[in-house]
Amino acid sequence: MSSMVAERIGLFYGVGVGPGDPELLTLKALRIIKAAGAIAVPISKEGIRAEQSRALKVVGQEADLAGTELLELFLPMTKDASVLESSRTIAAGKVAERLSSGIDVAFITIGDPMLYSTFSYLVPLVQKLVPEAGMHVVPGVSSVNAAAAASSVPLAESGEKVLVVPAAYSIEELKRWIEEFDTVVLMKIFRKVDELVELLTASGCAKRTVFVSKVGWPDEVVVTDISRLEVAEHDYFSMLIVRRG
Repeated sequence: MSSMVAERIGLFYGVGVGPGDPELLTLKALRIIKAAGAIAVPISKEGIRAEQSRALKVVGQEADLAGTELLELFLPMTKDASVLESSRTIAAGKVAERLSSGIDVAFITIGDPMLYSTFSYLVPLVQKLVPEAGMHVVPGVSSVNAAAAASSVPLAESGEKVLVVPAAYSIEELKRWIEEFDTVVLMKIFRKVDELVELLTASGCAKRTVFVSKVGWPDEVVVTDISRLEVAEHDYFSMLIVRRG
């Protein structure tokens, strides 16, 4: 009498690799990455190769990926809903194909997989294609925490409220938030830096606002008084931490 043995289905991991400093990679993240059969690398622009990924550069300093498949997933940064749906569907299909073949896939992302990461969009799509596949998240040090550490600015103390928002907001909303929350963290501000500095300086918040760019990278920038911030082309990974008191 023979018995059928179910073919192994791979595991899908979302792995946070931290903000940029390879020493902030967790032991668990390294273990999962080294054991995975494929490393899923999100690519935001056409023509960019996996080797140019910031997340992969972080991992490459601590893990030997020779022999590991680098699975490039084109996931553009756009507001076009049809483009987003199409790219995510294609990416999920590539992941599902590996999982169905018994290959574990580790989706690496700067920061944490559950904070403004494309990984969370892929999970339900992959689950729909391969419902029996296990999904696991390995948390990473977020840029928000790393920026607070780099500037020695507490995000919150007893009973305080914190708001974390990306760049898609109006100046009027920001004015209201500064009055309502004890700490406001403004992420992905590279296109609005000059406008924000002008507003915060006029509001008397300049000395209570910290600018942090490329936190965790060799060319990290921390400015604790934004009235002294020089006008420049700022990096995508730039943020402001505004403290009310």
